[in-house]
Amino acid sequence: MSYIALYRKYRPIVFDDIVGQENVTKILKNQIKSNKISHAYIFSGCRGTGKTSAAKIFARAINCLNPKDGEPCNECEICKKILDNATTDVVEMDAASNNSVENIRQIRQEVVYSTVDAKYRVYIIDEAHMLTTSAFNALLKTLEEPPENVVFILATTEQHKIPITILSRCLKFEFNRLSKNDISRRVKYVLEAENVKYEEEAVNYIATLADGALRDALSILDRCQNEYKDILKYDDILKIVGGIDKETIEKLVSNIFKCDIIESINLIEELINTGKDIRRINSLLVEKLLDILVNKNNEKEQYENVDNDRIIYIIDKLSKLDNDLKFSMSQIVLIKACIVEICSPVTSNSNSESQSSNNADISKLLNKIAVLEEKVNNLSNMRISQSQVQKNVETVNKNVKTDAKIDISNLCEPFKYIEELKKEIVQLGKLKIFSGLTNCKVYEKDNILVLICTNKMAYELLKADESINTIYNTVNSITDKEYLIKLELKEEHQTEESILENILKESGISYTKMD
Repeated sequence: MSYIALYRKYRPIVFDDIVGQENVTKILKNQIKSNKISHAYIFSGCRGTGKTSAAKIFARAINCLNPKDGEPCNECEICKKILDNATTDVVEMDAASNNSVENIRQIRQEVVYSTVDAKYRVYIIDEAHMLTTSAFNALLKTLEEPPENVVFILATTEQHKIPITILSRCLKFEFNRLSKNDISRRVKYVLEAENVKYEEEAVNYIATLADGALRDALSILDRCQNEYKDILKYDDILKIVGGIDKETIEKLVSNIFKCDIIESINLIEELINTGKDIRRINSLLVEKLLDILVNKNNEKEQYENVDNDRIIYIIDKLSKLDNDLKFSMSQIVLIKACIVEICSPVTSNSNSESQSSNNADISKLLNKIAVLEEKVNNLSNMRISQSQVQKNVETVNKNVKTDAKIDISNLCEPFKYIEELKKEIVQLGKLKIFSGLTNCKVYEKDNILVLICTNKMAYELLKADESINTIYNTVNSITDKEYLIKLELKEEHQTEESILENILKESGISYTKMD
């Protein structure tokens, strides 16, 4: 006989074998014992939590010739036929590949006939949310008033996609995500049944990787069983699944708390170069920080420069980063930018003043920021937005003679403070803005500062109001001059000269074009 995957070999055959779903199995057993069987059920929940297994057990239990306390005996003729898929009275249908109205019409034609072997004909429709709208409409009347001997069980991971007209005609059961303890207990049971020794840490790590799905845990165990020799070890699992060891995460967290940007970035690059998933790195960082926040196992005492406010700040940044990573084509840039930001004592809530006493560069930067804040407060109590910048520039433009002749070749001169601007941006921890500026050409003329992006990524990084405001404030602190910021994306058919020419026209400034 060919090899059987562990999740199939150890699939539950009675309700008591289903892990962590007592809230569901208790009600189903009571219905069977009292012979109050509904005509339609919906089993919903995340993957690998026992929905299909419960549906199969339920199908056997309601047809079993010798049920025991609401459980199927799995020994009678009917139970054996259902277990061997040798009866036409229990039908499993995958709605992902049989989702058309024709498939549902076939069911409607079948339900009018009496059963062959069993008391009930049971239709188990897996991934029911994949049915088309027409298929749901075709199923609706049959689901509402089926023959007395027909039971429908719809299993789904996305209940919200099922029409309310279907939901209202079914008994709904929610299958919970499994806890790590539940998964660990089941994995140990399987390992003991397979006569495999194991390390406690290895089992706990598998339970963590499973993320609430027991099937995933057994699939990981399947991958590992051909590699380990006498014992299932934590280090072996790390190598097989490409995991990240706890020591590396602890070292990374320690460097972040110390505001050591270089070492933190080096560790991130090392993990990425060895093929580690960026979102997984971020997820492990958040888990570790949460453990430190609640001071699990007195972990907070192991780190320097840590307080609850700073931990909450870092967790907030990393949580927002995870959402950005889902849709980003430049995940490496984003995670490095975030690491720089959370390591920076300027943007974090850590005791930056005490750290700056040990770092002359940071002290100088803090002094610059203090001077800048004083200037801003003198102008307004509110943060200067781009619209306010526009108003200031319009005031300046009123004093400029619109008939003045401006040589466009002078406008093409690069902004002479560009390198200083980039340096200040990096020190502020705004790596996204720095990345955008490195792919820009910056020009100035009088009160106009023009940023011409050479690619779309740079343009997307800089177009946000926060980015424009940061550039405006930083340039103002360097030059003591207010500029009107103009951000443009250079298309393939455009030249820099044509872009600058259009900007002058829009500003109402006449100019003389030089040959």
